[in-house]
Amino acid sequence: MAKEFARKFYNSTRWRKCAKAFAQSKLFICEVCHNQTSEKIDGNQRYIVHHKVPLTPNNIDDPYITCGWDNLMLLCIECHNKIHSKERRRMFFDDNGNLIGIDEPKNN
Repeated sequence: MAKEFARKFYNSTRWRKCAKAFAQSKLFICEVCHNQTSEKIDGNQRYIVHHKVPLTPNNIDDPYITCGWDNLMLLCIECHNKIHSKERRRMFFDDNGNLIGIDEPKNN
């Protein structure tokens, strides 16, 4: 789900046209698994045009970040979720199970 500051951008005609053209240029083939993943939604593989450099409030107005094809990547839902699961916070525990630290992602 898009963060609040980016919702207007993701709903814009500019982004939708850019994302559609980018996906077509990649022939709707996931750039990570090349459509080898087994997960499908309602029988159809779904795709996300992913930003390599994540959008932030500081770069949301930079067209090279938001719509520059060098910053985009076509991913299936499963590969996209794997990338974002790596960005979640990590918690560290001592040998007794006590929380000793939290590593928050940098782009929250």
